[in-house]
Amino acid sequence: MDRQELNPHALALALRAEVTALADAVDPTRLEDPVPACPGMTVRDLVEHVTTVHRHVTRWVTGGARPSTEPAPDGPDPADVDSADTAPADDLVDRYRTGAAALLAVLDPARATAPAPTWCPWDQTLGFWLRRMAHETAVHRVDVQAANGRAAPLEQALAADGVDEVLRLWLGCHQPPRAHTSGRAVALRVPGREWTVALHPGIVDFCSGATPDAVVSGAASDVDLWLWGRGDESALSVEGDVAAVRALREAVAGVTV
Repeated sequence: MDRQELNPHALALALRAEVTALADAVDPTRLEDPVPACPGMTVRDLVEHVTTVHRHVTRWVTGGARPSTEPAPDGPDPADVDSADTAPADDLVDRYRTGAAALLAVLDPARATAPAPTWCPWDQTLGFWLRRMAHETAVHRVDVQAANGRAAPLEQALAADGVDEVLRLWLGCHQPPRAHTSGRAVALRVPGREWTVALHPGIVDFCSGATPDAVVSGAASDVDLWLWGRGDESALSVEGDVAAVRALREAVAGVTV
């Protein structure tokens, strides 16, 4: 399988750009608008969620262990719950920017190989969090923009790295739901890169030499956002076993959070 990754400095630049773009996308008059890809969440909820994740990771890295308080999947950090529902947009975005600045200060790309506690068994470095937070922030930036009806695509190199992260980290670190483990090989192709995966019970087979049963191709942003449930097949070219393609997408949905 394609093993190219963005280097730490490129990821740091991407993270910084996505942090700014998300903040800029917040319309103070539309904080209660629903987020299409996150049922039950408003723009306010989503900004609070990303703020919580950034602060949580900062505490995780600086504290040397996973914090005892987990970030809420659909709401604010418990420490902020008293003000989250009523904070004006300026305060909401200021809190987000403050948390993001602290995260950026901790995730120094020059120290990407330094040891750091993570939830990935094979990557216990600061670089893990730099990559994970770049993709986390980018996808949620798209979410905020989509709530306003004007989502811009992901930068293509970041999106290609995001496809790699979904397949290697999320599928590779979690067993895909058995219902979606058909063993059929699906190739994902974006300009300049390709991955072929087959899902078996308890195993994700990265089989770059196999003849795929299905091929999904398109712009890197479209493929990455499709894997994350932020786009549908209409933006992609799908050839071969459509059922295998949809099973892969459902498997990803079953392991991503």
